[in-house]
Amino acid sequence: MKELNVVSAMSDFERLSKLLNPIAEKFNTKVWICEKIGKRLSCIARAGQESYTAGFIVYEDDKYVVFSQKELKGSEALIEISNFITYYLKK
Repeated sequence: MKELNVVSAMSDFERLSKLLNPIAEKFNTKVWICEKIGKRLSCIARAGQESYTAGFIVYEDDKYVVFSQKELKGSEALIEISNFITYYLKK
């Protein structure tokens, strides 16, 4: 039974990462979404090319944090990320 849960979690990770990819490509950066679990963060999706630079918090609410390897300034990026969180994660 535990193996089925792991497979399901991997499928969700892959699905969310694939959906996140257009945002990463549009803003030419790596983006990853973490879910807050107590004091810890669990990566639930990531997309884009690794550039081995510092990460920036580009979105945060009570349940999720979104990081980017490029400082995303401007409302367009924040709106797209916020919409992604709302549409895919807060149903």
